[in-house]
Amino acid sequence: MADPPLPAPSSALAGTDAEAFVARLRGAERVSAFCHEHPDGDTLGAAVAISLVAARLGKASEVVSVDPIPPAYGFLAGAEKIRRQPQLEPDLAVVCDAATLARVGSVAHASSDWFRRATIANIDHHTTNSRFGALNIVDERAAATCQIVAELLPLLEVDLDQEIATALLTGLVRDSHGFSTSTTTPGTLLAAAATVAAGAPIEAISRATLHELPMRTMNLWARLLGGMKTAYDDQVVYTLLTPELLASTGTEQHDADGVAEFLARGQGARVAILFRELGTSTRVSLRTEPGVDAAAIAGRFEGGGHLRRSGCTVSLPAERAIELVLEACRPQLDGPSD
Repeated sequence: MADPPLPAPSSALAGTDAEAFVARLRGAERVSAFCHEHPDGDTLGAAVAISLVAARLGKASEVVSVDPIPPAYGFLAGAEKIRRQPQLEPDLAVVCDAATLARVGSVAHASSDWFRRATIANIDHHTTNSRFGALNIVDERAAATCQIVAELLPLLEVDLDQEIATALLTGLVRDSHGFSTSTTTPGTLLAAAATVAAGAPIEAISRATLHELPMRTMNLWARLLGGMKTAYDDQVVYTLLTPELLASTGTEQHDADGVAEFLARGQGARVAILFRELGTSTRVSLRTEPGVDAAAIAGRFEGGGHLRRSGCTVSLPAERAIELVLEACRPQLDGPSD
C-alpha cells in the first residue's frame, strides 16, 4: 500500500501569500526561523521544519528561540543548535506560531534593526494574528502551525523525510492535544498520517509532548493544584505560579506547561487560568469550554490566541492582575453555554 500523501494546500491557505512565500524561500540564501517566547511543541516543530526544509534546498538556516527549549523537545533535529538570537545576516525571517512579532520575545526589540533588514514571513493559525509580515500565511482553521507547514511542502517540492516529519508531528500532536480538539480536521489527520508514514515516532512524540513528566514537574503540579482557587460558583478555576514556587521545586517556567489544560478538566469549570508571576507583570494562560471566548478575555489585555485557548500579559503584579482577569471573565460567563 502506498504511503499517504501530504494534504494539498487548503482553500484557506490558497488565499494567503503561500505562493509568494515559496518563491521567496527558493530565492533566499539565508533563512532564520523564529519561535515564540516560552516555546511549545508547535512553534518549535514548525521552526525546526522550516529550517530543515531550507537546508534541503541548499540554504543556510537557523532556528531562533529567545527562551531555552523545554528538555522534552530535545529529540527534535538540531535542538542543541537552537540560537537565542539570529546569527545569520538578515534575509528571510520566518516567524512561526506567533500572532504578533512581539510574541517572539525580547529579541524583537534587541534585534529590531536585523528585522527591519529582513523579509518577514508570518506562518500562523491564531485567530488574533495581526498579519505583521511582508508575507502572511495564516490559516485560522488549521489545528496547528505545523499543519500549515505540512501543506506548504508540496509547493516547495521538498520530500517529507523522517526529521521533517518528526518536527511536524510534534506540533500536530501538541496543539490538537492528541487529535482531540474541535480544530482537528480531516486535513490534520491526513498530515499526521503522512508524517507517521515517513517515520515520525508517534508514540514517543505523544509521550514526550502530552503524557510523560519528570518527578520535579509532578511535584510542581501538586503544589499548583494544592493552591487552586475558584470563582463564580466554580465556573472559573485558577492557580498562581510564583518564582518562589519554582525555586522550591527546582523547576522552570516550561514545567508548568499543561497545567491550564489540566485545570480545564474540572467538572463545571468553564474557564481555567494559569497565572504566572513575573515580577511587576503577570502572564495569563486561558482555557475555556465551548461558549466562552478565551480570545475576547485575553483581548481585554492586548493578548489573543484562539477561541478556546488564549493568553496575555498584564503589566501588574499578580494579585491585581488576578482581580482584573477574573472581572474580565464575568461577561463571558453571563452568556449562554453551548
